[in-house]
Amino acid sequence: MVDIVYKNEREFVEYKSVFNDSLTKEIVSFLNTHLGTIYIGITNEGKIIGVQNLDETLRKISDIITDQILPNPQSYIKVVSKEINEKEIIQIEVKKGNALYYIRKYGRSTKGCYMRIGSSCKSMTEEQIENLYSSYILLPEKQMNDISVLRNDFTFVKFKNYLTAKGIHYNEFNFLNNFSLVTSEGKFNLLGELLADENKISIKVAVFKGNDKSYFLKRNEYGNTCLIYALEQVLNYCESLNETYVDLSVSPRREKKMFSFEAFKEAWINACVHNKWVDGVPPAVYWFDNRVEVISYGGIPKGLTKEEFLSGKTKPVNQELMSIFLQCGIVEQSGHGVPIIVREYGEKAYRFSESSITVVIPFDKKGFEEQKENATTQETTQETTQVKILNLIKIHPSITRNEMAKALKLTPDGIKYHLNKLKKAKVIEHVGSTKAGKWIIKSKK
Repeated sequence: MVDIVYKNEREFVEYKSVFNDSLTKEIVSFLNTHLGTIYIGITNEGKIIGVQNLDETLRKISDIITDQILPNPQSYIKVVSKEINEKEIIQIEVKKGNALYYIRKYGRSTKGCYMRIGSSCKSMTEEQIENLYSSYILLPEKQMNDISVLRNDFTFVKFKNYLTAKGIHYNEFNFLNNFSLVTSEGKFNLLGELLADENKISIKVAVFKGNDKSYFLKRNEYGNTCLIYALEQVLNYCESLNETYVDLSVSPRREKKMFSFEAFKEAWINACVHNKWVDGVPPAVYWFDNRVEVISYGGIPKGLTKEEFLSGKTKPVNQELMSIFLQCGIVEQSGHGVPIIVREYGEKAYRFSESSITVVIPFDKKGFEEQKENATTQETTQETTQVKILNLIKIHPSITRNEMAKALKLTPDGIKYHLNKLKKAKVIEHVGSTKAGKWIIKSKK
């Protein structure tokens, strides 16, 4: 037996021979009680049997963590696969969370809330649920500048360059304190890490084929650097994906974009500035064939109703970060971002949960497919005409342009266009005089 596992289940260890639906409540029980580790591919007796369909099982575990447990527990869970005795197992490390966690579909009920008792996970009583929930509600909200981080070697060249470019003067001696990048004890804090030249905070744009997450295409990483730069890189990338449709049926011609970039920009900036960074889960962008989704974590700020939020009333989650964004001109105090999104796409663009806010921006592709089909048809027609010209040359190498036009029922200028295309592609060559010369086919098209 290897050191990373015990021979029998204990209070802090759970073995599972195979992945099954009980995994969700086992994760919830550790989140609500204390740290623990769950192993999949090991029997209750400690025998290693391995995991079949490793990638599929890892995907299902990821879905549980991101979609089936509230509040979002991602920052408290680490999932890795390991090879032991030539067999793959999955290790899920769970830390105690900072809230009452429950299974989404059952809510804060005895069917949704679990805790660890000995080596078992047990359903919580209504009294236990109420007591645990109340204990967290009474805790004061932690701010980014109060939370110290382990690193003590951060640099801020990118942030300083940005300030200089915006004409914002800063005092080098008091820089860290003036921008609240260190705690009262002088240690770098979470805000400092977020704005440092290098950090370990991931900012991703995930791209999927189709309209759901079943077919993953790619993941672009823009994080691990100053948040302001990461924010702008995401905006630049998504703007490059915003296709333009040219409507030639009207005069003058009219252009339209696939989605309102102004609305997307407001959604993404709001996600970055109002994300509950203290929970350790960064905002993200998900790109589908029919929409783009911007998700931030923390839910509607405390003290605001849904109606107040949608009307544009603001209550900054991260006061110091908001202050910096205001100085840099990234955001405005007016709170016009949400109303811009609502104006473009209605209140249905917003999806709320207790732990997250998702903005859904649909793509308007009306005319795009027709434009692409027309372009494809045009390319096919050109190719067909050039094949016909080649066939005529094979039969009659000395054929003239006018004779080709008559045979194919095209204008001489039309034939000239296709002949030039073929000559430029080095498919054909004309030798001799215009009247007495002939065509030579140099290569197959």
